[in-house]
Amino acid sequence: MPRDLAALKEDTLQGMPQLTKSPEEVEGRQDQKMDAADELKLFRHMRANAGNNSKRDELHPYTQTLSLSDIESCILLEEATFPENERCTREKFDYRLRHCGELSMGIFTSLTDSDAATAATSAPVYSGAPKRKSVLLGHIIATKTTNMTVTDDDMAIPDDSADSEKYGHKEAGRTICIHSLAVLPQYQHRGLGKTLMQAYLQRIESHDVADRAALIAHDKLIPYYETFGFSNRGESKCKFAGGGWFDMVKDLDPGHEE
Repeated sequence: MPRDLAALKEDTLQGMPQLTKSPEEVEGRQDQKMDAADELKLFRHMRANAGNNSKRDELHPYTQTLSLSDIESCILLEEATFPENERCTREKFDYRLRHCGELSMGIFTSLTDSDAATAATSAPVYSGAPKRKSVLLGHIIATKTTNMTVTDDDMAIPDDSADSEKYGHKEAGRTICIHSLAVLPQYQHRGLGKTLMQAYLQRIESHDVADRAALIAHDKLIPYYETFGFSNRGESKCKFAGGGWFDMVKDLDPGHEE
């Protein structure tokens, strides 16, 4: 039986690999003879990654499950990150965090001097230090579906119509629908988005929540999601925000723990 993700609200980044925001990876280069130009490119890549990791580590980021209490910060995050027609609405946030909030994850910092757009809506980390708040820097918002890819019905929420049951979250589904991966613009290029996605997928796998993860992406982001193991399944039938999306799917290994 799937294990309850709600028990993992105190997950942190401890032990997670040092990841970067860049989709490019340097793999297998040690076994190849490199000329001077290649060596220079590798050096610059490693130096750039070290800078990203350093900037990220200064934030002391940690991940934890989202709840309805995070809704105001989630709304501000989407407003700062996405075009208006691609944002998750308040109604959708309320529905998803209320009915399956354990499937959504945020990456936070508790710095007292954070200038994040979400700082004003952040809650104190603990009562002994009211100025130290849990500031949301990025989030993944998700539901489950019985479909193999994300559909417009999966992205909708139930209403008063006769067929409303086909919309939204399906608890019995074995596909995770990732509706949003967002990081505040001023905190991008520090590896936070990649770290968040890596932590999220690892947790979904280790707790046998689903057999696959699915999302829709613009063509320019296909290479980025491929770095996580998602494969391009072609043009999506989704008409959300005018369409033009591609289906991305990653097969998971339920119960796998690294």
